[in-house]
Amino acid sequence: MMLLGAFGTAFIVLLAMLNWRRAVYAALIVALFEGAIRKWILPQASELVYFFKDIILFGAYLKFFLFPDPDIRAWRVRMPGMLITIVCITLVMFGALNPNLGSIILAGYGLKIYLWYLPLGFMIPLLFRNEAEMTTMLFRYSLFAIPICLLGAAQFVAGPGSWLNVYAATEFADTHQVATFGAGSGTARISGTFSYISGHAIFVQFFFILSLGLLTGINDKRRWVLLLGNLPLLVANGLMSGSRGAVYSMLIVGAIVGATSTVSKMGKSRNTLPYLLLGAVLIVFGVNVFFSKALKAFETRRTHADDSTIGRLMYPVDSVILAAKEVDLMGFGIGMSHPASMAMRSALKIDPPKNRCPVYDAETGQVLAELGWPGFIVWYFFRTVMVWQCWLAFKRSPPSMFRSLALGFFCYELLLLAGSFILNHTANVFACAAWGFCLIPNLETLVRRARPEQVSPQQVIRGRGSRVPRLHS
Repeated sequence: MMLLGAFGTAFIVLLAMLNWRRAVYAALIVALFEGAIRKWILPQASELVYFFKDIILFGAYLKFFLFPDPDIRAWRVRMPGMLITIVCITLVMFGALNPNLGSIILAGYGLKIYLWYLPLGFMIPLLFRNEAEMTTMLFRYSLFAIPICLLGAAQFVAGPGSWLNVYAATEFADTHQVATFGAGSGTARISGTFSYISGHAIFVQFFFILSLGLLTGINDKRRWVLLLGNLPLLVANGLMSGSRGAVYSMLIVGAIVGATSTVSKMGKSRNTLPYLLLGAVLIVFGVNVFFSKALKAFETRRTHADDSTIGRLMYPVDSVILAAKEVDLMGFGIGMSHPASMAMRSALKIDPPKNRCPVYDAETGQVLAELGWPGFIVWYFFRTVMVWQCWLAFKRSPPSMFRSLALGFFCYELLLLAGSFILNHTANVFACAAWGFCLIPNLETLVRRARPEQVSPQQVIRGRGSRVPRLHS
């Protein structure tokens, strides 16, 4: 079995190396459906499926960084290289080399959950050859929201006892004991195609932002698919998930994009605001007419939850305060609080750590507990830089598809800053991809002349066609 798995991994890596762009697309699609495979198709291989997209990306990384195509060699992305180097060194010194881990394998896995998707920041700016390709790819990707949301609606109707409502099997999770909207409610909180509710909650936030950016950026009939399909279904699925953070985030981002559209031109079209208002009307109508039960269930959870909204907003701060009382300079070791790390320790029969990592209500406390103060400060400084670069991308770009999406991705990164990034790999993938998208203005040419078929990624911002680019020295 081990030999078969090794051959399968090698085959996937080689296949990904043949075309790194398609490999990145494939990994982003797998991120949407790996939970469904783990829950319903291959529950006995849940842990292996968890790493599937990472194997695909490994092949893409090898091709992109070690064997780049000629068109890739002609460009570079201005990145905070020194900061990224400091982040990596700090995570190794104050996380991976922590003797409390007791295993080099666990140390490597800890580094993986923090750093594995960061190379997407270098790759996404070169993923699109022109604006038309970018728009087509992102629109097609956004269409995955429709079947996933329809599955979510089916899960909501089916009830907590249905085979549709299960979680991915792990040593630490009961696959059949699903969360509901309250004791005796008889209504399950949906997880869609994702392993757990948290993944689906992140999905609806990100795809709502993606759909909103496309809505304000494109100017053709595809808008109606977003208006009538994606946006109402995504908001309804947010309600069905019972995630207050997801629903409030969509409301906040919608308000920010709407307010910005009134004072600044977003896409190339002049009639962006009427479509946003129509979208808001359709969402309200769709939720109240077709998903009134979901709205009622969400309101029940919101009003009867043990914690308040203000209390949840304070979780990141409270977690840091609590962790500060228990953490020394080094922390407890990188990845110690991740469920998969605990499962690996059990499967590999690694001795338990001398000091167990405490668990807190928010990821900020977990990062401090794992990395100690130096790692905590460096990590969140880097995350803040990611947010700032997304904001700069929005400020620098003229009215275009890129400007619309850059604003949405800035909102996503900002809202995720104090949220679950390490412990939710779905959020991690989307955040690094969004960051890479916003680094497109940081592309610099390394050559003065291009082949006729070579197209500048900067055209994604300027909205030019697929002709010979105007390269800068």
